Amino acid sequence: MKKSMMKRSLAMAFAPLVLSASFAQAAQTESYYLIEEIPLEAANGLSEANSDIVITAVSNDGEYLAGNALTFRNTFRFYDFSDRTTFDYGCQYATEVCDLFFYGDNSFYDTYRNRLRNQSNVLYKSNVLAFLTNRNISGMHADGKNTPPLPTWDTINEKLYVFDDITNSDYSTDTRVNDINSELGWAVGYDSAPFSNSDGSGYTREFIQRGFALRLTDQAKITLLPTAFNSSGNLVDDRGGLSSGLKVIEKEGRTLVVGLSSVDYSNTDSFGECQTGNQENYYRCSGFHTQAWVWDITDAGDGDEINGQQLVEGYVRSRYGNSPNYNLIKGANSDILVGISSDDVYDSTSGSRGRAATYTDNGDGTYQLKQIPNIQIDGDNDKFEDSVSHTWANSVNSNHLVVGNLRYVEVKSRNRPVEAFVYDSNEDSENYQRVTWPLRNLPFSGANSEFSDINDSGLIVGWRDGEGEEQPAYNGTTRRQTGFLLDYNRYLEGNPNYTWTLNQLTCYEQDGTPQIPLYRIEFATHINEDGDIFANGYHYQSADDFVNGVNPRAVLLKLVRNPVVTDIDDLATCPQIEEVKYERKGASSLWLGLLLLPVVFVRRFIKR
Repeated sequence: MKKSMMKRSLAMAFAPLVLSASFAQAAQTESYYLIEEIPLEAANGLSEANSDIVITAVSNDGEYLAGNALTFRNTFRFYDFSDRTTFDYGCQYATEVCDLFFYGDNSFYDTYRNRLRNQSNVLYKSNVLAFLTNRNISGMHADGKNTPPLPTWDTINEKLYVFDDITNSDYSTDTRVNDINSELGWAVGYDSAPFSNSDGSGYTREFIQRGFALRLTDQAKITLLPTAFNSSGNLVDDRGGLSSGLKVIEKEGRTLVVGLSSVDYSNTDSFGECQTGNQENYYRCSGFHTQAWVWDITDAGDGDEINGQQLVEGYVRSRYGNSPNYNLIKGANSDILVGISSDDVYDSTSGSRGRAATYTDNGDGTYQLKQIPNIQIDGDNDKFEDSVSHTWANSVNSNHLVVGNLRYVEVKSRNRPVEAFVYDSNEDSENYQRVTWPLRNLPFSGANSEFSDINDSGLIVGWRDGEGEEQPAYNGTTRRQTGFLLDYNRYLEGNPNYTWTLNQLTCYEQDGTPQIPLYRIEFATHINEDGDIFANGYHYQSADDFVNGVNPRAVLLKLVRNPVVTDIDDLATCPQIEEVKYERKGASSLWLGLLLLPVVFVRRFIKR
């Protein structure tokens, strides 16, 4: 296969963003991926999200999309109260920045407590807004090039109401959609109860969190009840504490929702310290022991409340203390489920660290839990438990390849990185139980890489540090992330060209000149069997704004394979703008803006 050559030293000329230089011309001038934009309406609650807008679920056919908009200051984007890997890691930036996140106005900790405490006199306004949209394209691509105006979906212009009243402009419930199965016709997730003050004595609500199933055709709403328990304390709601729908699957002609349910308090002290304590007690959250659960919604109708049953026995732990234990499903194929299970690997008080796990069908409707073996750190593995906060599995394809991640709690090369792995769980494979790290320490020790999804062709999407983001993160500044595509089969074959940034795959050439669309594509969360990729990022109105990273507009994107481009080794010669070694030339002095880009980003980040 032909390999395009690229020279690094380029001068800049903009119209709109053109990198003109002397380089070997490639035959391919069209983009490998075509961009569809999924815009958000600015004049509504979603605009309050401080640009923290992410995709949480996509249907297999790519026609439905759901996401969240977070309206509190935070050091992370993928917040999920049911998933500790999304919020219980420490802030590693400068003290002043961390204080803003911990204690500042509209900070995560302040918001988190307000959400979970019993409200007495103050109406809670939701800080986790969910949305659900389906594809309705307007516009066409011009000759396979990402030339504005790009095709767009319908504008997303309101939050998703499940248990809240759509006429309530205060939208007091926090909502999340975790999975969409358009073939079966359902979206599932969780919602909180709305606050009410019916008798004027103070605000109350019925429950903290309930799983739901939402039928796509008519918006019928099914409540997924947690199990009843009262052995460890008094609950106002005797049907249990919280539940969440995580995946929709079909088994023997039945439509099932796999999720989690609270089954007990971890203990009453831990529950109280999580729900009303200080941020130092987040390792006790959610305050409940939660177990993998399954609900049969085949014959359910609008307004039904469905009881489920336990899916697995136990956790990956061998002993336990005061911290909650949990099983959480993140991905599934027709045979196995994958996710995370608690393991008491640190100590009995602040343990409960998550470990990547598989859940195998026993053939009788129950599943057997196994911790994924052979996950190791880069260094002294005798210190694994001290160095690692969580490992977790995000997705599995039909070939039983599992993608997941490891998060360090200790500093590695002035960073607490996340590192992505692939685990082969196919017993018939020559690589059975092999764990590989395709992006570990690339391009430098302590670099971040995170896998989010894999399709049956072995194509993986996720995000990593952007090119040039080499500054220390611990007590330093945040590193900008960039979305990527990785071909795992190429990696196994030893082909050095096995990963590409999404910005690289969406550029094109016009009259022999490379053109980069004014998008920074940051977090690629989903890929389907057609190779369509869903991601979020920013759009910029001008090349100057793009280079300097200012005045961005948050966008959600669907990247569609260009049917006329078949050879990924024959791309348009458009380098990542962050890769380029810029030279000052005439009036093109914006190289200084590039040098200041990390600083500009941090300033925007703090002010938010």
